[in-house]
Amino acid sequence: MNEIQREVLRAIADTVVPRIERADDPDGFWARTGSATGAPEAVAEAIEQMPAEQRDGLGRLLEGLARMNFLTSSRRSREQLLRNLAALGADAAAGGQALVALSLFFAYAMPDPETGVNPFWRTFGYPGPRGLPKPAPKSVVPLVPEGDEAVYEADAVVV
Repeated sequence: MNEIQREVLRAIADTVVPRIERADDPDGFWARTGSATGAPEAVAEAIEQMPAEQRDGLGRLLEGLARMNFLTSSRRSREQLLRNLAALGADAAAGGQALVALSLFFAYAMPDPETGVNPFWRTFGYPGPRGLPKPAPKSVVPLVPEGDEAVYEADAVVV
């Protein structure tokens, strides 16, 4: 991904998860943007993992959005440009939908690497994923043979 493509990914994230001024915003839900959550970087990483044909197609789509002044347009104009992708054909529509969906997914679902919690979760009332349960220690009871001969069935033997 080149820098222009990364800038367009940041603009897409901030278009679909924009900053909205509200007086009643106790935990910053409305003031937070998609790019503030690291969503554009996660989308770029996901694109890098895609097959070459999809990766190249999305790269061309990002370049095309840049040529359509996506980076310098207002948020409302960017929203319209994303909607207009459907008029360019099925591939452009699918690519645009993928970029929007990935941006939304990572913005609202990806935990912060330092805290392990997504900043949007508090407003949603979601406490986050539960950690793995701590393994309970298992006691080992030695088996002492009785008599001269003993036959035991076992799946594993520790000596």
